[in-house]
Amino acid sequence: MEWGNDGEHSDVNSGYARIRVVNRALMETWFREISLVDIDTLPDNGGILFTAWHPGGLIDPMLMMAALPNKLTFAAKHTLFKLPILGRIMRIAGVQPVHRAQDVSPTTTDDSGGRDQARSAKNDGLISVLGDAVATGGQVAIFPEGVTHLKSHPVRLRTGAARIILHAAKKAQTEGRPQPHIVPLGLHYSDQHQFRERVSLQVNRPLPLPPLPNEQGAPKPSAEEIEEFGEQADERAWCGAITELLRLEMNRCNQAQETWEDRELVWRARRMIHIHRAAAGQAPSGPLPFAHALLGSRRVRAAWQYQSVHDSEGTEVLEAKFRQHHFDMEKHGFRSWEISNRAEKVSKRAFVKNFVYWVWSISWMLGIVSWGAIIGSIPPYLFTRVVTNRLSRDESNKTGLGSMKLLFSVALYPIWWLAISLPIGWYIASPDSPLQEVNLPSLILPLLAQIPWPLVALLVLFWWPISARLHLKLFARASRSWRALRLNIKLRSGTIDWQNLLDVHNALAQELASIGDGLVLPGDEDWIEPKAGNEDWQAVRTR
Repeated sequence: MEWGNDGEHSDVNSGYARIRVVNRALMETWFREISLVDIDTLPDNGGILFTAWHPGGLIDPMLMMAALPNKLTFAAKHTLFKLPILGRIMRIAGVQPVHRAQDVSPTTTDDSGGRDQARSAKNDGLISVLGDAVATGGQVAIFPEGVTHLKSHPVRLRTGAARIILHAAKKAQTEGRPQPHIVPLGLHYSDQHQFRERVSLQVNRPLPLPPLPNEQGAPKPSAEEIEEFGEQADERAWCGAITELLRLEMNRCNQAQETWEDRELVWRARRMIHIHRAAAGQAPSGPLPFAHALLGSRRVRAAWQYQSVHDSEGTEVLEAKFRQHHFDMEKHGFRSWEISNRAEKVSKRAFVKNFVYWVWSISWMLGIVSWGAIIGSIPPYLFTRVVTNRLSRDESNKTGLGSMKLLFSVALYPIWWLAISLPIGWYIASPDSPLQEVNLPSLILPLLAQIPWPLVALLVLFWWPISARLHLKLFARASRSWRALRLNIKLRSGTIDWQNLLDVHNALAQELASIGDGLVLPGDEDWIEPKAGNEDWQAVRTR
């Protein structure tokens, strides 16, 4: 994985660098594919305030820290600093505490008014600290929603990002420094709470900043704002305008939909179109890299929304047919790429090939690879699963399910590997081990007895993660082969009206693909990005 490179004048200190090395290793383990898009387009001059939506708990800032160059300053709820290990790591990384209303204990002050004032004063200080960092050329990352969540779109944004960039812009202007930038990020997960999924971090263009409050062309406050906030009304109006602009941009760059079902339908349509065009020789066959797949889903989303505005009735009819086909495919357990080439899938050659692959994978899994994975990984895995499942029963913990799995794994797996490596190393290689007295027809045990058992224990310690990784690859191969075998049997049985399903699939794919044939869509050479605050479909035009 090629991560972003620090600049020549980077302010990354040794503590931050060490944490980032570990963090990158964790991300490369947690995700099977990581793609970084347009990292090289970041502004060269001026500080940067990165903003992102927050669907993945602690995984979101970990990914951003791993991917983005130079030192990032994060803001996190102050209660996280009370956690023994995590709190220390956050302090070394330079994370700044945020005092949210829901996190402040009622015993902090004698009354709620005093409590709110104390919290507000602390957060005002935080705005100044983060704003100063951006003004002087630093990089800050925050989540304007203020909470992590399970929604399929960004939720209500707070004004913190706007207040930080306003403070930074004023300070930079006063000191004659380059203007700071606010850069929205797109975070796209195939499933942020599951192990070995895919992720893409996409850098978007900086938001255009209007003139500062009280300058010519700055956003004007309403009469109600003037009456309520007095001298602060101009700044309130400016922050409100920036927050609304940021909301629209975050919806666009994260491909927001009303429901997760709608997001899934867009992805299914994207896959259907890709497979249809690949069959016609108009696109490469096989799975696409995640970043390319995201561009495809962005094109489908833009074309669909454009069509729904200009031909609402036709779009509703097509959507109904697509949803019905989606239901039929789910009922039979089919995926888009499995619907074609029936003759090949039911052939004896395909059956034999998949059977051999399955037997080969299983035979290796029953050997030393899987025994190593079972001993080294199953106990901490089961413990992590039981604990996280119990914690996720609380609705408030579900948003951080992936974070909890990752943190428990980071803590438990090394402890377990250390705990079992020493006794197993002694049992295998020590001359005093009862295993050496067993008269087995083997050359390995006498050979191991010549090696100091602590060295064997060290080798065993490295074997646990290696065997787990090999087991995952073998299991994936075995799962694919088993699925292909079941599909072969199901198609041979004659219980599925294959031809009708195929005809409907091809007709729908052709109809979906034709929507964008006469349109200029994202990714086309003549595509022009929409103005800040506009959706992609508003920049779509006919050829």
